[in-house]
Amino acid sequence: MSSLSEYLEKIEEWDHKAFLIIYKSDFSRRSKKFAIFFSFFGSLYFWGLVWLIWFIYGYVTKDYYLLVLFTGGFEQSIIIHSIIRYKLIRRNRPFIKLQKEGVKKHDDFIRIPYLMKESEKQSFPSGHVTFLLFFGFIFAYYFSDYFWVILSIFIGLDIIMAISRLILGVHFPIDVIFGFVFAILYALLYLGVTYIYWVNFYYWLGATFSPIIHFWL
Repeated sequence: MSSLSEYLEKIEEWDHKAFLIIYKSDFSRRSKKFAIFFSFFGSLYFWGLVWLIWFIYGYVTKDYYLLVLFTGGFEQSIIIHSIIRYKLIRRNRPFIKLQKEGVKKHDDFIRIPYLMKESEKQSFPSGHVTFLLFFGFIFAYYFSDYFWVILSIFIGLDIIMAISRLILGVHFPIDVIFGFVFAILYALLYLGVTYIYWVNFYYWLGATFSPIIHFWL
């Protein structure tokens, strides 16, 4: 047991050192504005906008498959992600754990620490990294003729996202590394096993409530 504890301590020590090297580098100082801008594309604000676009697209074309695929994947994965991040791991962000090292948060979408909800202090795994790549898998699955092209683009964007989250002081290297890991696991679980149940469920909801909606309209 002690050897496992020592091993975990060494990993955390490496994690902190690697983070500080990146965070305090000249590259980090020069890239903070870009990192703030780019991080928006991994936030719930952005994905909510994407969901709205797919909703409008479905309403116009009457093809709701991508919307349903997107919605079911997000709902399933956010439940699992929340349990892991907020109930099981509960690891504080770098700007909380390494305040004495001069680490500050630079992410405008996270409020200052003394006003934050408890859930906003947790960092493992990175949601930005996880869901950017996870939705990349969904889009690649939907546009299957271009699967590897789309997935390669999202992997590249996700690497930039991971670096941006380190620069902003809101995630450790381990957080973003496992963001990639959990994105793959969520995609395998959803696209490999459960997505058909979500699709059937949402189409059943649509068929059930559509006559009611049309009646009132």
